[in-house]
Amino acid sequence: MLTLRDHHSGDLFDPQEYLGLKRRRLPDRSWSGVFKDYLLKQLPVRKLATKFHDNFGRPTKDLHVALGALILQQLHDFTDQQTTEAITLNIVWNYALDTRQDSDAYLCERTLRNYRKKVLNAGLDQVLFRTLTDKLIEEIGVDISKQRLDSTAVRSAIRGLTRLEILVQATTKFLRELKRMHPE
Repeated sequence: MLTLRDHHSGDLFDPQEYLGLKRRRLPDRSWSGVFKDYLLKQLPVRKLATKFHDNFGRPTKDLHVALGALILQQLHDFTDQQTTEAITLNIVWNYALDTRQDSDAYLCERTLRNYRKKVLNAGLDQVLFRTLTDKLIEEIGVDISKQRLDSTAVRSAIRGLTRLEILVQATTKFLRELKRMHPE
């Protein structure tokens, strides 16, 4: 079953009220405030929702939280375990992801992997990149008419490699260059 929470309307009671006034302002002024206010509502959850049944199966996690967690994982370069811990225990992550229910403040590693697979299979990685960068460009007011041409042709191949494969590739290229520069 599909779970989509309303992240556009406000709460009757502040869910972070227990933090106090000073601690409550910190996440709002950090990256998490920008993420919550500008990017969370731009996530293409409707496109991901087509991968789930409306009234059959176990309820999904809130799709905003799942997609947002995948983005924050890449932003912070976290492993799956670090990401699940951050979703569960980190107040700033909970603020950024706008988790309003306890059930949304926990994702297991397997669930995170399954959502990542669905996002990649649906081709939403490109949609996410375009949507979020366009929103940031619009909000910040960056002049993109002077963008370097070589930066538009770069497409990361890291997505398809594991961390071990990245290490192997980097070591191989280093050794090849070392052999070329110092044959002895």
